[in-house]
Amino acid sequence: KEFSFIFVDDVDSFLKTAKNIDKLLYLLGFSQKDLESAMKLIRLKEKRNKTEEDWKNIRELSETVMKIGEKKMGVLVVSSATSNPRSNRIKLFRELLGFEVGTPTFYLRNVVDLYEEINSKPLEEWVKFLGKGGLLFVPSDRKKEFVEEIISYLKEKGIKAVSYEDLNESTLRDFEEGNIDLLIGIASYRNPLARGLDLPHVVRYALFYGVPKIVISLKFEQNISHLLWALTSLRSLVAKKLPHKLKELDQWLGILKRYEYLSEKVERLKKIDTLREEVGKFLSSKEIMELIQTCEEITLRKTEEGYQMVVSDATGYLQASGRTSRMFAGGISKGLSLVLVDDQRAFKHLIKKVRWFNEDIEFTKINGVELENILKEIDRDREKIRRFLKGEEIPESKEILKPVLIVVESPNKAKTIANFFGKAIRRRIGEHELIETSAEDRYLMITASLGHILDLNKEEGFYGVYITQKPVPVYEVIEGKNKIVQSIRRMAMEAQEILIATDPDTEGEKIGWDIAELLRAYNPNISRMEFHEVTKKAILKAIRERRDFNLNLVKAQVVRRVADRWVGFEFSKLLQYTLGKQWLSAGRVQTPVLGWIIEREKEHRKKIYKVIAYIDEIGKLKVDWTFDDKKEAEEFYKGISEIKVELLEEKEEIKNPPPPFSTDTMLKSASDIYRWSLPKTMEFAQALFELGYITYHRTDSIRISDYGINIAREYIKEEFGEEYFHPRTWGEGGAHEGIRPTKNIEPEELKALVLSGQIEDLKKEHLMLYKLIFNRFMASQTRPVKLRIYKLKIEALGKIAEIEIPVQILQRGWDLFLPIEIYMPKIGTIDVSQKKKFISGPKAYPYTHGELVKEMKERGIGRPSTYATIVEKLIERGYVIENKGFLLPTGLGKKVYYYLKSKEEVHEFLKEEFTKKLEELMDRVEEGKEDYVEILN
Repeated sequence: KEFSFIFVDDVDSFLKTAKNIDKLLYLLGFSQKDLESAMKLIRLKEKRNKTEEDWKNIRELSETVMKIGEKKMGVLVVSSATSNPRSNRIKLFRELLGFEVGTPTFYLRNVVDLYEEINSKPLEEWVKFLGKGGLLFVPSDRKKEFVEEIISYLKEKGIKAVSYEDLNESTLRDFEEGNIDLLIGIASYRNPLARGLDLPHVVRYALFYGVPKIVISLKFEQNISHLLWALTSLRSLVAKKLPHKLKELDQWLGILKRYEYLSEKVERLKKIDTLREEVGKFLSSKEIMELIQTCEEITLRKTEEGYQMVVSDATGYLQASGRTSRMFAGGISKGLSLVLVDDQRAFKHLIKKVRWFNEDIEFTKINGVELENILKEIDRDREKIRRFLKGEEIPESKEILKPVLIVVESPNKAKTIANFFGKAIRRRIGEHELIETSAEDRYLMITASLGHILDLNKEEGFYGVYITQKPVPVYEVIEGKNKIVQSIRRMAMEAQEILIATDPDTEGEKIGWDIAELLRAYNPNISRMEFHEVTKKAILKAIRERRDFNLNLVKAQVVRRVADRWVGFEFSKLLQYTLGKQWLSAGRVQTPVLGWIIEREKEHRKKIYKVIAYIDEIGKLKVDWTFDDKKEAEEFYKGISEIKVELLEEKEEIKNPPPPFSTDTMLKSASDIYRWSLPKTMEFAQALFELGYITYHRTDSIRISDYGINIAREYIKEEFGEEYFHPRTWGEGGAHEGIRPTKNIEPEELKALVLSGQIEDLKKEHLMLYKLIFNRFMASQTRPVKLRIYKLKIEALGKIAEIEIPVQILQRGWDLFLPIEIYMPKIGTIDVSQKKKFISGPKAYPYTHGELVKEMKERGIGRPSTYATIVEKLIERGYVIENKGFLLPTGLGKKVYYYLKSKEEVHEFLKEEFTKKLEELMDRVEEGKEDYVEILN
């Protein structure tokens, strides 16, 4: 018999037997053959080292299974609390029903976080003041016996408390009725009181008798996960104070990460024992002990069994304090958490770590709030919940969680946003994935468009534009995107509201506008959601402050796309016909840039000659003379034996830092320092943005918001002191910011989290780019550097040069992040007979990626979103090759460029003047100062 509705309450028990899954699917109308097809697909997807034949079979089977999925006759609802099923057959739900059974965890929290010193008043006074309905948590480093001691102590003071070990229906009923004042547990996410208690009408506050802690023994006999914790906690400190130990520490982290989940039997292997002994000796060494004692976030504790390292347990705190704030028919109930601080270092560590989970958590000293008013609000919520439960009051007819569809561009960004609000759940609609979570009063359904959905038609009108009295661009769904459109339309019908959260630039605005037009017939309640950093705070702000689409940005993108299509298609067609190669292309930006590369190579072929002399002891400070004539250079080289260095002036100078990165300066720095190509840098920046580590990376702006300045204040004050912080906005107004980190997390700490496996999806190159961005930003918010400067006159064989060099740092500032080279010149007559060089070289070196992007920025062609793609296209077409970081034109590139240059009627549209003028007009369209139709005409 087939059922149209099936509800499984205790899904954990139900799924213990894999056959139950099959029975359930039979009841929904599937056959044994259907299940076999789906299982075959599951096994193929899991196969490692897939062949071409495997991929072909996956594609074919996916089509088959999708059709099978359409025949389901009913609806299945499952209720799960802790389910993490291991059977492979659980994946049948994903393939046939389009959802995964898992444990969604939502971080819905309305808690006032307070603290006070533990000795400020006796424990019983706090309990009596806060009243009944309390949960008391002791740190996990205290034994179970301590819980019993507290229960006995409170009993003497007239307070009835029960241990978490004695919880049962009877004690919970007594607690509910007020016969028990307090339940006592351990501040750990594993403790039943912290994770399994759900009494929203009773629990009012959480009282932490000591900071929640993790204690790590520094004895080498301990388990692998403790060693991993210890090294991760110490890594950023070691990087600053003992950098010579860093390489060895990172090797240990890599090995420990691989062995972390091994069984005790495997942990006893000789190789593991040797590693454990090495790490143990390192941790108990004198220099590490001294290092820990200097750290303000780690406590070193000596016991009879040896030394212990103590840090906070942020997860335990959030889990336990979360019991005080629960969802109910009227919203999220208010709760209170009070930490009685027994360890200042652990508390400082807790303050920092909880903000990883929730940026909004701020600990306030208890005398800084109106505690009685807060308790009244808490009691009002409890009374309301009790009345709802008894049926004495009917909740207002409103949805607690309003379903909202958010469409972003990339799956990475969708995943990052969902993770801010807990452990999300996933399901599939059609062939497209939907990630679901909740935030404040909204149930968020997040999906990705995978970039542009529409593009200009290639057949209609003149390359996709009807030429009438005014041009009419004709758009169509890009090949392969039809199924995405169908899936997102189905998602739109499930939502009350749609928020389009594509990138905050002209391209993103156009992509978003296209999506909105495709969905409007299915759900007209559509708004634009804009954010410049993928952080929880920015996402919530963007949801609350949604706006209409900016049609000026959309029109500017239409002008860009039509211009690219007309110029590109028309002249590419000409090239392909004339030169007989179908892959050739021309473009209004790529062609002038190709011309620059060719002209620079001409300069590269010309030779110049240099004589270099060193005027300090260590060969760091040099002066050089350039000659076009080889003979003249050789004579100068032979004749120079000494140099006269005269100190013309000694002065003090205040030097300000460089501004934060914009796209062009980031690309140039990455090219200069790491020799990265533009596409490579943009790929790493894109990932850092989507994963929530940096602000939007396609920007001309260097402006910094108040929020960004606060991140710098927090870090600089903590690391160096308040006097080093020097806030700068670097510009006024505007939505866009410069490129900066989104969190107060230093590069070495981020690397430690990656090496230990706490953060995934980041590679070495991501960390390198993050370090570049972090240091540049922090430098921009640090005080100026005071330097002693020498102005020198250098004379040799009648040739005179003047230079200014820094010789001493009088007051440190931004050089803490971006070191300044200091020189020690010799004054007077210097013998350079053994300290001179004669070299020949090119008059100009070929462009590097960084120099080329600087040239584009200065000449006003290209945009932050197109710098990398321009160079990428030139390389793809075979017009340019990269050699040791330099960009060189090929024979084909020269042939194409000179052919186009010879056609006067064509060349006019491929000159940089045309593109520069068009870019200026597009800026005016964005500002609403030009009519895009007039420009196209």
